[in-house]
Amino acid sequence: MDSLERFTGCMLGGATGDALGYIIEFDDLKSIHKKYGPYGLRTVLKLESNGRKGVISDDTQMTLFTADGLLWADHDDIEPQEGIYRSYMRWYYTQTDRIIRPEQTSWMKQQDHEKNWGYDMMGDQSLFVRRAPGKTCLTALASGNCYDTKHSANDSKGSSSVMRAAPVGLFYAGDPEKAFEVGCQSGSLTHGNPMAWMAAGTLSAIISILADGKEIGGALSGALRILQEHDNSTGLLKSILAAVDEAVTDRNPVRSMKKIGSGWAADEAMALAVYCVLKTSSIKDAVIMACNQDGDSDTCGAICGNITGTMYGSKTIPKSWLSHLECKDLLEKMAQCMYTKAAPEVDEVSAM
Repeated sequence: MDSLERFTGCMLGGATGDALGYIIEFDDLKSIHKKYGPYGLRTVLKLESNGRKGVISDDTQMTLFTADGLLWADHDDIEPQEGIYRSYMRWYYTQTDRIIRPEQTSWMKQQDHEKNWGYDMMGDQSLFVRRAPGKTCLTALASGNCYDTKHSANDSKGSSSVMRAAPVGLFYAGDPEKAFEVGCQSGSLTHGNPMAWMAAGTLSAIISILADGKEIGGALSGALRILQEHDNSTGLLKSILAAVDEAVTDRNPVRSMKKIGSGWAADEAMALAVYCVLKTSSIKDAVIMACNQDGDSDTCGAICGNITGTMYGSKTIPKSWLSHLECKDLLEKMAQCMYTKAAPEVDEVSAM
């Protein structure tokens, strides 16, 4: 598999996991089985109300804006956190029609980095659709402040901090320490609890290592090594290690997943995704397992899809899941942009 296939797999895998889980996000497993049968929902549904498209949620919308922010920062030679913040304020505008500070008005126009790469975020009307945007994200961004790990908006450890972080890992493919650092920064823009922004950093580090062609075992051990070097990491580390331990048991996955959590908190979402990745051998099986549960189906599906998409590549995603998927062209474009930025480092390491 070439590296570009991993990058595209990450972006499309996350979006299909999100799209599958979004339909059942607020249903418990009993209700899911009643609606879709004893094996649950197993495909991305195309909704008549949305032109027979597989619809994405705010998880994938914010993932796209994360990628945009990284490219913005790189082009304008500013800190990654500032670029991501600017792009999140663009997302905020798509969901609220509000501009918090007058100087942000210019951010809503096509920027030079977009012209350079050949896309136009704010010209894509599908990104203006409101798909249950997270209240924590909206409230933090409404303040107009660019928060960081030392200055927080709240003490939230919600999973919406991590659902959007995968592009950081792609952008810094092969450099998991930098991916972890910037991933934490991206999470801290809206979530103040270390559990939340460290989960974003951990996912970023995992993706960084996988995009570099490594196996999941090495990616997990490498990311957790980086995580445990930081203060306040114990809770997240325990949650992920418990999921790893649970994955080697022969317990029923439904029972195991309930034991791990529901995914509404960032550590639980990360742990559930890791569990589903380790219990399966394909993106299809992993995403279906992650989505069919009592809790945060779309976020767990998105994170799981990001990881397995990077592991197995875009060609392994069921074609029916990708058919008429919202923002598919933009997702592929962003994957190409991330790959083009990371390619020299990735190809150099792969050749060693």
